[in-house]
Amino acid sequence: MAVGCFANAFKNRTYHCILTGPLFLIAAILFLSSDLTHVRPTAIWTGVLVGTGIAFLLEWRYAQRLSTTGCNS
Repeated sequence: MAVGCFANAFKNRTYHCILTGPLFLIAAILFLSSDLTHVRPTAIWTGVLVGTGIAFLLEWRYAQRLSTTGCNS
């Protein structure tokens, strides 16, 4: 997921992908090292869901502001 978000962020410059790419990368690292860090998977998934929701809300608000100013490039 992180690789897809990074690729989409560079290609299409979508705001939520710029935010969620690192979020998914951090989550993957935490999942891989969960035996060493003792982080529960439910805590990681909660952080991913909340972070993704916040990223989409920020993009929705940012895109709404751009459309009212007429800068849709």
